Amino acid sequence: MYRIGDNVLDKNGKVFTIDAVEDKDFGKGPEPYFVLTPYFQYDFNPGYHAYVPQSKSDSLLRPIMDKEEALALIDSFSTLETYPDVSPRERKMYFTKVVASGDRKDVCRVIKTLQEYREERMKDNKPFSDFDKRLLTNLRTLLYDEISLSLSIPESEVSNFISERTGIEF
Repeated sequence: MYRIGDNVLDKNGKVFTIDAVEDKDFGKGPEPYFVLTPYFQYDFNPGYHAYVPQSKSDSLLRPIMDKEEALALIDSFSTLETYPDVSPRERKMYFTKVVASGDRKDVCRVIKTLQEYREERMKDNKPFSDFDKRLLTNLRTLLYDEISLSLSIPESEVSNFISERTGIEF
């Protein structure tokens, strides 16, 4: 169960802080909701809050990884396999589903797959699609945000930390 002050991930992988519990009536009668504030800026307007029913918080929110989990994930980067090559349409649907699952290793596999795909496209002098570019950028941002919290380092230093620890650009 989550408590006020906890940092959590929503289903999209964005980090929020639980600020309060308030009774809200969103059409089904009053029930207790967690009031969430974005931990990082993201693309929310200033003063944005999200409301998650306490009764459904276990299915809608995930805890932030702890330091050991973050280090184990980073150490696994070099052994992660990429996803098989699929058509752009299938890739978009498949990767969206993988990201929604919330499995961090699978998200890292998507990142690694997109990075390799981008390099292949560059070698062939072909463009990297806007969708793939946005997805790669967003996934890296979400992963770096969570790792920065887990390891208590600034987000701007996560990429260097990963490179120094693993010897790969991620």
